[in-house]
Amino acid sequence: MRKILSERNIASLLFVMVIVAFSFAHEDSKKRSLNYNVSTHSVSPENPSTLSANTQRKSDVILVKGN
Repeated sequence: MRKILSERNIASLLFVMVIVAFSFAHEDSKKRSLNYNVSTHSVSPENPSTLSANTQRKSDVILVKGN
């Protein structure tokens, strides 16, 4: 009689379970990223310069060439 829980069957079962778990995790991360992107775009665009990371400020520092 053939053994049902052989190493080959256990390995294939674990492989399928890992694939299923990763597919659920991928779907969940896609849902979370969509929710995150929606919340960042819902900010009112009254003052868009405050949202920019590349804003340049004028400084009062004068660079003087040394000797």
